[in-house]
This record gives sequence, structure tokens and C-alpha cells, in this order.
Amino acid sequence: MNRNKIGIDILVLATLLIGIVLIPAASAQQEDNFSEDEYNLPDYGPNIFVELKDDPDVIETRGIIPEITEVKEQVEWLDIIETSMRSSKDELETYTQQYDGPVIGFGINYEGYLFVEFDEKLKDAVNKSTIDELYNIIEDDAKKMGILNIPVVFRSSTGEVLESRTSAWPNLIGGIRLQGGNYYSTLSFAAKKDSTGKKGFVMSGHAAVDAGGIGAAIYQPSTSRQVGTVNYYNYVFADAAWVEASNVVDDVYHEDNNQTKDVAYWGDPDIGHTVYKSGISTGLTSGTVVEKNLLMGSLQDQCTATYWSEPGDSGSPIYTVSGDTVRLVGVHKGRWGSNAAFSPMSGVRQDLGITPLTT
Repeated sequence: MNRNKIGIDILVLATLLIGIVLIPAASAQQEDNFSEDEYNLPDYGPNIFVELKDDPDVIETRGIIPEITEVKEQVEWLDIIETSMRSSKDELETYTQQYDGPVIGFGINYEGYLFVEFDEKLKDAVNKSTIDELYNIIEDDAKKMGILNIPVVFRSSTGEVLESRTSAWPNLIGGIRLQGGNYYSTLSFAAKKDSTGKKGFVMSGHAAVDAGGIGAAIYQPSTSRQVGTVNYYNYVFADAAWVEASNVVDDVYHEDNNQTKDVAYWGDPDIGHTVYKSGISTGLTSGTVVEKNLLMGSLQDQCTATYWSEPGDSGSPIYTVSGDTVRLVGVHKGRWGSNAAFSPMSGVRQDLGITPLTT
């Protein structure tokens, strides 16, 4: 039975918002009106780890779950190990994907143990040395609280499954919704600055201007969550702007069934190439590149293609597809007569001084 998938996990995903907890604080637990009926907890003990051995997602268990059957004592135990995990938070974060590590989450499980979760795609790269390092961090902080043999499950997962382009994505990818000022646009792709190596993302240049220009706040998916500010745009060879942000990954949202694809390559398209546009207004559309090297107002060397687009699609990644990967070829600008217009990748790189992140 996949026990760690039922019940209450307090999962800290890549954003590691550990402030979100489902367990009452210690002060609340000490109140006289404590009611066991509010909780649905199994009996705690070593048998839980024995049963987890049959779970294919579990890589290894460490420590011992103490024998606790009284609900109030179980809740107190959960509060104790939660406090211990919070003490380890900063060190554990250095192993997360934000820092190019394999960890996608950590937290506490309602069955009385802590857990560390690895990206399923990186599971084979997780070895005993990695698990030793992580457990030592957790164990050292637990010992300071008088906890010996703190129980920890190391497991793999595909991570959070987000619902749509308009969800709040902890790791920012191409093809999802941005907001700047009163306007929505589409995130182009993740990249790094050539001069500094700092990560961030590309967005529509005219959407950045509409948001307020350099220094304007950029949100995802709406104004409840700021993800950066407009750092730079040039507007000579590309309708594109740069926003510095660390929580970016090399994926694009492909189809509206939550399918994402890895960015493997980048370059300019040829006339006659079939390209795809992934935007928040019209979703995934495709067409043929029909013109190149166009002068569009002040913008030089632009391209047109026959895919459909509407307002809100500005900034959409334009790419070709090869299996599960894509080749980025440009950033959607808007309409040009009956066709769509986009800035080619060479222009985006020249204007912004960036290189797309790739697998």
C-alpha cells in the first residue's frame, strides 16, 4: 500500500514555503479544548517503515518512528519534528532544483516521519552519499532538540502537477501567464545572462513597456505573486525584455493537457519550417514560416508565420518539436497583416545578451 501518498503531507515544493502547515502550533496544542476527534492518525511505530518497503517510490528510510498510540502525544510528536525540520530548512534548500540539486520537496508526513523528495527523473543519480549528507543535516538539528534516530523517508516523485497555464508555477517555464500592470502576456523561456551567468526569463518587450518599463513589477499568474522586475530591453532586433529570477527551468508548456517539453536546442528557423506557438490566449497553434528579415517599425530582421494568435499571446515561445524536446526559434510579437509576427532567436540573444537554458 502506498501509505505516504494518503493522509496529510506537509510538502515543501521547489518554492519551499514551509510557512504553510496543517499541524496546530504548540501553543494551540496545549489548549484545554484539545479534541481527538479532529485528527485521523494511524498508530505510530517501526511497522510503518516496514510497510513502506513495498512502496516503489521509497528509496530509503532512516531512523526509527517511536511507538505512540495516544492522539495528543502523536500531535505533540508531529509538532516537535516539524520544529526540527524548520531548523534544517536553510541547509536543505541548497540541495533543491533552485540550486541545480535533485530535491523537489521536504516536509513532515502524518504517519510520524519527515521526508525528503527527489525528482523522479534524477532518481538514478541519487546515491548513498547524497542521502547520508541530507540525513546528517536533519539528524544534527534533531539532536540539538534531544531527538535521537529521527525518522526520515527518502522518496522520489514527479512533483507538483499544475492545472493550467494560469496556475501559479513555483518553477517558471515558457508558455505560462504573466501580468504586468493591467496587461497579461506569455512567458517566453528561461535563460541566463551571458555577462553574469544569472538566471531569469524572457518576456514580451512591448508587454514590459506596458507594465511600466524598466523596474516595473512582473507577476505570475496575477498580481498576488510578484516574480521579478523588468531589468532590460533594447528593441532593435527583438520585441523582448529580460527579467532576472532564480526559479526558472528549461521547459515550455506545450499542450493544454498539462504537457510540458524540455528545451534542448535553440536557433533561427528557415522559411518553410513548421513552428509552434504556445500562448495563454490561443494555447498551442502551429504554422509555416513564410517571411524573414522584415523591418517592422524600428525592429529589424523579424519573421512571419501562418500560426494563429490573439492578444495575450505576446511573448509566447516559438519553437520546433522533436519528440519530447523543442528547439526555440523566437518570441511571438503579434499580428502582421494576416500572419503572425515573431522575433528570431538571434535577435533576442543580440538585444538581451542571453542564452536559453537547455537540458
